[in-house]
Amino acid sequence: MERGNNLETVAYLTIKEKIITKEWPPQAHLTEVKTAKLLGISRTPVRKAFFKLESEGYLMIEAHKGAKILEQKIDVRGYLERLEFLELLFVQQIHFIELKEIQLDFSKLDASLNELFQLVELNDPEVYQGKERDLLKDFLGYGRNQFKTALVIDTLRNLHLQKNHEIETLMKRTLAKKLQHYSKTLDLLRKKEYGLARKQVRIMINQLMLSAVTEE
Repeated sequence: MERGNNLETVAYLTIKEKIITKEWPPQAHLTEVKTAKLLGISRTPVRKAFFKLESEGYLMIEAHKGAKILEQKIDVRGYLERLEFLELLFVQQIHFIELKEIQLDFSKLDASLNELFQLVELNDPEVYQGKERDLLKDFLGYGRNQFKTALVIDTLRNLHLQKNHEIETLMKRTLAKKLQHYSKTLDLLRKKEYGLARKQVRIMINQLMLSAVTEE
């Protein structure tokens, strides 16, 4: 009995770690047979681990199909951690643009930003979020680092797909404020005031974090 419990714990911790680190990504399907074979144990502890992980929101068990990995739920702390991460990368991006004297296509960036301002009024978060990721993907493209771009876009997508009502409400409430900061940052970059542009990013992130803490 004790050995069974230990195997269940091993299965639970191993699967959870692979989900959290995204070694096994969201939407991927797991089966008891393949997972048990991978872990070198029987199906029973894997099945129990699946049930436990489903109760915690990591998996959704599908009849006769195994289990599907769900997008990880993000609490306020996780939201704040992601904001800190995004701040570091965007500040570094502006520094890179300055250092390499990269010329930005402001006509394209301005058009995307104006479209976002218009979409705010339509109350269609899915369309808006997709366009926001497109804008930031274009901006990050000037950094010539596809891995960094993919990492940022995946972080944003993870936030946008959240089903946590608290995070959804928080992001919607700060949407207009964030767009104003985007606009100010682009204006500063247009004037080649890179130091002030980096400061603007820090101000934006600080205000977003303050809104989250205040809400909490």
